[in-house]
Amino acid sequence: MKWTAAQRLRIGSGRQTLVLGVTAGVLVATTLTGCAGGSTGDLTAKGTCKPEDVTLVQSGRGLENEYYVSVDAGARAFAAAKGLTHNYKWIASEGDSGKQLSQIKSLLANGGECVVLNIDPNEAAIVPSMVKAVDNAGAWLVTQWNTPPGLLPSAKDSHWVAHMSVNGVPQGYDTAKALFEAMGGKGSIIALQGILDNAPAQERFKGLQKALAEYPNIKLLEDQTAGWDRTKGQDVTQSLLTKYGDQINGVWAASDSMALGALSAIKGAGKTGKIKVTGIDGLKEALGAVADPSSGYVATTQSTAVQQGAYGLNFGFAAATGQIDPATEPADHRAFYLKPLPVVTAANVATVGDPADTSKLNFSDLWAPVGQQVQS
Repeated sequence: MKWTAAQRLRIGSGRQTLVLGVTAGVLVATTLTGCAGGSTGDLTAKGTCKPEDVTLVQSGRGLENEYYVSVDAGARAFAAAKGLTHNYKWIASEGDSGKQLSQIKSLLANGGECVVLNIDPNEAAIVPSMVKAVDNAGAWLVTQWNTPPGLLPSAKDSHWVAHMSVNGVPQGYDTAKALFEAMGGKGSIIALQGILDNAPAQERFKGLQKALAEYPNIKLLEDQTAGWDRTKGQDVTQSLLTKYGDQINGVWAASDSMALGALSAIKGAGKTGKIKVTGIDGLKEALGAVADPSSGYVATTQSTAVQQGAYGLNFGFAAATGQIDPATEPADHRAFYLKPLPVVTAANVATVGDPADTSKLNFSDLWAPVGQQVQS
């Protein structure tokens, strides 16, 4: 397979360099380095678990966040489809990486090789420890969103079944362009970033930077992290409104949670509708705001939360029960972006369904959610 320079991304990690190609919208790892050194587990064994013996585990920050409610809905739908509702567990990290790692190790100690984990790591830095713990237990892991630069599942380690994400660059770019157009192509904005160690935060901000390069009359006054958190998004926006006042014409946020916090701060300042806002993730409240012309909420993206919960467990379950041997799967089945969904604006928001709707999930074609069509 050959890639053009525009399709090739080099990621350095110490002395290791990983070359990723983006082809058909799929994140493909061409050279991978394992991270589970010292593992005592059998890294190439095909799963032999009986379906009824599998424990399904979904981990994210917490169900007070609407995004994770939808992730949980997708995960529960998969568990129900396999008759494993009684074997499904949701564990909340509450934004604490140490707690999340401890929870996982405890579950592995009790469940062993028939545990399937679909994990949204709180921070990329804890992924190597997760992978090592899973390898040692002989269990099965799918990671979502976050992994350290240069570190993805490899043929040498079948227990880290897959890493799945959504390409954040077009998300950040498309929502930024919608924001800039709503501002008339000129003015100044502030930006709310997610956790800086998170791959989607980095990708989405790159998308914003790409859009800024195309709109010379838009100025980025300042960017700050609000940690994916609604309250922090409100607090940071209030602080920047105090600092910059009427200079701010727009707020670009890397998630809807932070954007909704910003919207509250804007309302508190008496500037609802005067300052435009965009977010990402397709939360129901954000979709409602986009549908309301007076809110100033210009755009978001469609949610992939249900897909990530359901299909992440499906990949792990298939490995645990021997339906697939991850070590023999192609690289684009081990590290990939889900198929992209269009940006949501007032023009199409009426066509977007409930973010927690599980009725369209299809588990018969394991790899159907993988990748996206190349756009000419």
